[in-house]
Amino acid sequence: MFTLQPHEIAEGKAESIRRAIEQAILEDRLKPGESLPTVRNLAADLGVNKNTVVVAYRQLQATGLVVSDGRRGSIVANPSSSAPSADVGLPQMMSVRDGNPDIAFLPDDHDIRDAFSRMSLDNHLYGEQRNNAGFVKWAKEGFLADNVPVDRSIFVSAGALDLIERALEASGLTAGDKVAVEDPGYMSLLALTRLMGFDLVPLAFDDHGIVPASLQAAVDVGVKAVLFSSRAQNPTGISTSKERARALADIAAHADDVLLIDDDHSSLLQLADYHPWHIRENGPWLVVRSLSKFLGPDYRLAVSTGDTRTIESLENRQAVGMGWVSTFLQRLALELLISPAIRRKIAAGGATYVERHTALVTMLKKKGFNVAAGAGLNLWLPIPDERAVAERLFDAGWLVRTGRDFCVTPQSGIRITSSRMTPQQSSVFVEALVAARHAVTTTLSA
Repeated sequence: MFTLQPHEIAEGKAESIRRAIEQAILEDRLKPGESLPTVRNLAADLGVNKNTVVVAYRQLQATGLVVSDGRRGSIVANPSSSAPSADVGLPQMMSVRDGNPDIAFLPDDHDIRDAFSRMSLDNHLYGEQRNNAGFVKWAKEGFLADNVPVDRSIFVSAGALDLIERALEASGLTAGDKVAVEDPGYMSLLALTRLMGFDLVPLAFDDHGIVPASLQAAVDVGVKAVLFSSRAQNPTGISTSKERARALADIAAHADDVLLIDDDHSSLLQLADYHPWHIRENGPWLVVRSLSKFLGPDYRLAVSTGDTRTIESLENRQAVGMGWVSTFLQRLALELLISPAIRRKIAAGGATYVERHTALVTMLKKKGFNVAAGAGLNLWLPIPDERAVAERLFDAGWLVRTGRDFCVTPQSGIRITSSRMTPQQSSVFVEALVAARHAVTTTLSA
């Protein structure tokens, strides 16, 4: 149970209590759905009057950060997907930190029920074919359309991170081995590789993708694996250009013992052209494509292809572990993926994400911010004093994610999820960001 200590509260004022709880939410110490202490208990812990806590909780409710939930009392709300409102004394919160796709472009209740009406509901028994043939065929066609060779059967995993973890283990990597990762990079991937005990080697990149000299340096120090995204990189949105892919391919061709894994998470959204540089005749490689960005994060499915030896190792490892990923889920995903209505939603979603990302980047550049032009669901904004800026944005009704979880080397920045931001919302956000930057700079120079 979350609580506060008296030393965290200045003079026991409601405003100070509100600020401390806001900071806990900003830093993920309090998460959506988590209960706050009761008014009575918090007042006793802090040695303040109950009415002081009541006022603080009312202020939090006015911001939309906290809601009342009957017997559960006050709980942290799921961030609103609407724009901040000026109709209350304190702004409503809008989360631009979660990396989620826009739900408007995901299958809705009608789409899912329609898919159920078409799919086979037969039971899948032990000893039967591990993966649904139609789903595998769909995956193969998608890879081949992007000139990715499919020498073996498709490997089906429970998401991209599940595949990456299995691939690293199946390839014999152990704690202490060097693994190259993008910096800044995908927060969950960095957390996974750190948990597995690897020595992370940062990869620098520019507007065209990974910097060749950085990749060469990683190979020279003996990395056993390189993990990256060729397009719509998270958090920056950067995609590898055709020319950069050629330069990286030359380096990869001389690193036969290094496992190269491309997390192509946006695939069907077609946010940018796909230029894989890591596919080679000699040496292990994988392309993994999850379904989260266009069917939804709850569809825990990813498909992969790669060199024969790596795919065989993954299949053998899965066979003696979880066995297979639910063919019921594979069948449902297939019916959705081949539906004309869903295909139109995916195409519309991809086009919209590009427009929203471009609009936000354009506005930021006009205000003098140094931000890379990309085409993802998120963008990375290098900015000094990330925490102070995030706090100012918080006060203005915008919940962003500070950059420390995305970085291997010390960097200051924030990740902004642009996927659900309309141009109007982007305009409001950029003005709030300008004000936040000015206020922080003024405070530091005072």
